[in-house]
Amino acid sequence: MSTLKRAPRAGLVIAWMPVSRRSTTIAAQAGFELILLGRSGFRRPWSAPFAYPTLAWRTIRFLASSRPDRIIVVAPPVFAPLVVLPIARMLGARVAIDLHSGALLDRRWRWAVPLLTWLARRSTAAVVTLPSLAAGLEARGVRTIILPDPLPDLAPAPVTTAAGTDTERPEVVAICGWGDDEPLEALVAAAAGRRWRLAITGRQRRPLEAPTGVRLTGFLDDSAYADSLARAAAIVVLTTRDETLLSGAWEAIAIGRPLVVSDTAALRSTFRDGPTYVGDDAASIAAGIDAAVDDPEAAARTRALRDRFAAENDAALRTLLAALAGDSST
Repeated sequence: MSTLKRAPRAGLVIAWMPVSRRSTTIAAQAGFELILLGRSGFRRPWSAPFAYPTLAWRTIRFLASSRPDRIIVVAPPVFAPLVVLPIARMLGARVAIDLHSGALLDRRWRWAVPLLTWLARRSTAAVVTLPSLAAGLEARGVRTIILPDPLPDLAPAPVTTAAGTDTERPEVVAICGWGDDEPLEALVAAAAGRRWRLAITGRQRRPLEAPTGVRLTGFLDDSAYADSLARAAAIVVLTTRDETLLSGAWEAIAIGRPLVVSDTAALRSTFRDGPTYVGDDAASIAAGIDAAVDDPEAAARTRALRDRFAAENDAALRTLLAALAGDSST
């Protein structure tokens, strides 16, 4: 038998989606290669059955050619880990499944939770964003690692004037994915008659009238997006769905601007006293934004969150990488 030690192979992060800030950041911090396999008709559920066979074939071909020894595969969809796990076993690779909250909570994927749990029990670990999600999986025999979204590396241009200032009114930026769980109509109504302007980011995916004082930015490239956040008087990220962490909140934390988020149990337990919390109605949202804009300590609290999460996420990522390396002590 040869005594030569086999050279380590590549680590991969695989996601069946065209963009993923979480996957991009995890791959960069772990030193893994990022494989984003997008599909046409993204976010149109009816198109998925036509795309999944092609994505499965592309995944199999890529794994066969690259032969990684450590893989982080993202769900949803459940079909990504369903394809990756058997191939990984043949390659002798370890697999962690990064379970975005939608994989367990979104009504589109509820039918797949038993299958996903079965797959997770056969993986090295399931990665989740919240202790409550981990508890449910661990009760089913799944090893879990809690890793909230790592802080992204945003690089805005230097701010030469005080953030959020304007000759007329400061601008508040709402980070939006235009999902069904975002109270956008209430957010727009909250901006009526305020002393601040409101910018709503993201591609518009449903009808929404933008009255005076509200602008829809559309999709912004990375540089323009980071600059917009850095200059915001406050950053707003809202959801009506509990047990959901908001990727936009991590971007606000990375930038260090005052943060306004929805008052859910998941967000309060994660962010504690860092942000300003609001309800889903226009009056509550308006009052919360007013408070964040007027609070001279709001940005400092966000920066304190940034320091805490940087340390906690580094520790969680080390645990994940040790598990994928086969360290049984983790």
